[in-house]
Amino acid sequence: MNNFGKFGTAVALAVSAVASQAAPIAYEVNKTSANDNWSGAANGSVWKNGTDELCWRNNFWTPATANAKCDGAPAPVQAAQQKPQQQPQQQVAPVKQTISGAFTLGADGAYALGSAVITPKGKLILDAAIAKLANYDLDKLVISGYTDSQGSDKTNTPLSKNRAKSVNDYLASKGVPASKMTYDGYGATSYVVNPSTCNGMKVNGRAVSRTVCEAPNRRVEVKFSGYAKETTK
Repeated sequence: MNNFGKFGTAVALAVSAVASQAAPIAYEVNKTSANDNWSGAANGSVWKNGTDELCWRNNFWTPATANAKCDGAPAPVQAAQQKPQQQPQQQVAPVKQTISGAFTLGADGAYALGSAVITPKGKLILDAAIAKLANYDLDKLVISGYTDSQGSDKTNTPLSKNRAKSVNDYLASKGVPASKMTYDGYGATSYVVNPSTCNGMKVNGRAVSRTVCEAPNRRVEVKFSGYAKETTK
């Protein structure tokens, strides 16, 4: 081989070596050919630089026509995830606190013997009870009158009922709803003190009369129920 042939062969080998170092490496990024990045004619794969970071592109390249997986291409738009709708919170009605109670108006001092008219002392006792009842939303009041065992049922039953009615009327006059109240008289029943124990009873060595002994039996009982009022914060 002459010198020119040797020289030409050496040049060809050098060009081939440089070309192999400088030529872009083909990577199969996206086989979709509808883009303006350079791609191999055989399989349509996109060409990248030697460090596999940047895609090669032609003069017609724009972000809109770029390969989806190449640099410069717009990021894919992700469908916005719909937030689950929050269910409206149901308003829970506060649980009311139920109440019940009772008080007694003793006949001694609250009424004259054999009378159904409330004395000033009896009214003071009822006023104190009404002040406490004002703390409640009343649902029901049951007023019951009783007498001692002395006297006949013909006398005791209406007396006990009239005393219960006098309490009912007084409470109503002070603002307690009349529709919430009922009353009745039961005469000589439901004893607090057993009348048989009053025979010959002595206190501090002295005999006690039957009238004094049976004083707790002469009374008007008031039982009530309802709800505690909500306190304002």
